[in-house]
Amino acid sequence: MGRRSNPMVRAAMKAYPSSLAGEVVKSFDVVGDVAVIKVPPKLMDGRFRLAEALLEELPNVKVVLRQTSPHLGDYRVRGVEWLAGERRTTTIYSEHGCRFKVDLAKVYFSPRLSYERMRVAGLVEEEEEVFNMFAGVGCFSVMIAKHRGATVYSVDINPDAAKYMHLNVKLNKVHGKVHVLLGDSRFIALSSLKGRMDRVLMPLPLRAYDYLDAAVQALKRRGFIHYYDVEEAKTKRDALSKVELKVARRLRDLKVGFKISSSRVVREVGPRAFQVVLDLEVEKLV
Repeated sequence: MGRRSNPMVRAAMKAYPSSLAGEVVKSFDVVGDVAVIKVPPKLMDGRFRLAEALLEELPNVKVVLRQTSPHLGDYRVRGVEWLAGERRTTTIYSEHGCRFKVDLAKVYFSPRLSYERMRVAGLVEEEEEVFNMFAGVGCFSVMIAKHRGATVYSVDINPDAAKYMHLNVKLNKVHGKVHVLLGDSRFIALSSLKGRMDRVLMPLPLRAYDYLDAAVQALKRRGFIHYYDVEEAKTKRDALSKVELKVARRLRDLKVGFKISSSRVVREVGPRAFQVVLDLEVEKLV
């Protein structure tokens, strides 16, 4: 794709002198009808003009927000600033036949995990019971229930995420299949769900390693864990190797049998930083 075919580049050429337009960050997220952009320091003074110009380039976008901080804290919420369009941070996002209502100022959400959500859903069998330890607004959970018919226990510690999860269960008509739980997934894994689950999802790289023991405890004697992590490395292969080694050591310490049935890089999240997923088959030995 040439530079001029990129809508952000075209918007920058409208909003800034040519000497500055080249500084624009060309990539951005579109969630429903909301665009979330990044603005480098040199372009901050003209950010409102840039956003208005981007609305002209993208007729289906009704709101432009600026990301002011990365996803932070236990709630994984990124800071946003309204720049143009309708004054809201909520939207409805569609993927793979499912619809999700989100508030980008209050909950974690990434459209860049669309393939991964459908990939994992495709591995689930209808009779399974699944534990989503870090569910956000319920994307993995709803997709599994809707496409595979499995039962999902969908947990998040953020009250706003739980609120939108309830809305998304109704929106996608998966009542009775997705059970929304507000709280710490470690406590839930070690109490009401202990030893009951066929499969555990851990889609929070910053917490997954610390919660791996709880994920194992939630499984039946045999089960599956989808483990996500972020690793700095020179290459994708190096990132995979480092995560595989780290997780293997931890599972040996937990005295469980395991097999890494597959591993892949989900996406690059920064310079030489990769989000990785391991699909694990686990068997408790004691």
